[in-house]
Amino acid sequence: MDKFLVLTLVLALALSSPALALEIGGEASLLWSGSFLEDDFAGELTESLELELFFPRWKTLELRYNFLLSKPLQALVGAEEGTYFAKKLYLKHRSKLFHLTIGRQPISWSFGSLINPVDFTLGAEALDKEQLSKYTDAIEAYIPVNWNSNLTLVLSYPDGFIEEPGRMKWGIRGRTGVGGYDLAVNYVHEGENSYLPRQRLGLTLKGDAGDFGVYGAFGLYFDEDMPSSRSYLAGVDYSYNLDYDTKILMQLEYLGIQPDSLEASLKTSLLKMDASDDRLDLLIGSISYPIDYFASLSLVTAVSLDDGSLILGPVYQNTLPGNIDLNAGATFFLGRGGGLFVPDPLRAAASVELSYPF
Repeated sequence: MDKFLVLTLVLALALSSPALALEIGGEASLLWSGSFLEDDFAGELTESLELELFFPRWKTLELRYNFLLSKPLQALVGAEEGTYFAKKLYLKHRSKLFHLTIGRQPISWSFGSLINPVDFTLGAEALDKEQLSKYTDAIEAYIPVNWNSNLTLVLSYPDGFIEEPGRMKWGIRGRTGVGGYDLAVNYVHEGENSYLPRQRLGLTLKGDAGDFGVYGAFGLYFDEDMPSSRSYLAGVDYSYNLDYDTKILMQLEYLGIQPDSLEASLKTSLLKMDASDDRLDLLIGSISYPIDYFASLSLVTAVSLDDGSLILGPVYQNTLPGNIDLNAGATFFLGRGGGLFVPDPLRAAASVELSYPF
């Protein structure tokens, strides 16, 4: 079924029934983004509208609909082609025994790290940003075992149930508390035509050690007729109070990857590794400083310990009069030679976004 037809049908159904007591919220935003190349510059202006429809619960059922329209005004005047993406379009059943969610929904097994090498979808959330790959057509069953233990089962269609019903992906995750730490174990079986190993086993651990938060992860990636790959993550976070109203947040983590299952060409193109290299080591960190109640400065960085190349990503955020949010950021690629983050050809990127939530 056409995506815009789905949108029209849902809106018509909701607006035609006063008994539904429909409420609508969302965000309108205007984004300028620019890319600084070696001998060129490219800039783009994008307006977007995100809407979420809040339906009242009916007995044990909950309906959610959240969609994003990109470049709707430019599409009206014929300057650009607009896009529609449904972030959420699902029906959820809640009971004491289990929760069952069917439809387009966010699936992520994040646990507070800047990079999660054992997420349900790798890269769905990274460096405090989420990607659209986090939202997928899926059936999820959440089973609470006790107050700190649960089991999650997911059957997903990353390319869409309607578009690619044959490319199925599934996973299972168990989570519990052990000695004051949060422990989770998961298994993911990827669909066909994936350049990554189709099977993934992950373990995450998170807790406190004195004034510090500590966490870690281990991932094993394997498939038939190919060697396995591994990943190791260890991190720490800390908050420092300068005064009563000012708290600096800091986070630092190490990520080691042994991509033995990747072909030499993929190691070279994706990770910029030599074919003979068997390990990639990264140091990733972030720091956030609140200027006042409305504004903050933050910096995210990633360093390749193998070649010394790095990414620097400063961000300035502020809430302006009229409840308008300002988000200005940049990304700089630094290094020499054929390093992982060496500018080639992109040297830097910048963005300024104004958004209005309602």
